Amino acid sequence: MPANSFYARIGRLSSIIFILPSCMAVGWLLGYYVVDHYLGFYPWGTVVFVLLGAAAGFYEIVKILILDQRNRT
Repeated sequence: MPANSFYARIGRLSSIIFILPSCMAVGWLLGYYVVDHYLGFYPWGTVVFVLLGAAAGFYEIVKILILDQRNRT
């Protein structure tokens, strides 16, 4: 199946649904269990790392959409 086929495109674009929640979950886990639990910065480690996870998720989404737009033309 070619990389620009309809099904390959649908597969790439459907991964967007899972990117933002998973990035935020990883940020929460790192913030809560590493920074807050061991260093005692509750709740600021969780807040900062969830926001960093959200930023990373949006970055990945934009990267996927830009790549899809380039491959579409």
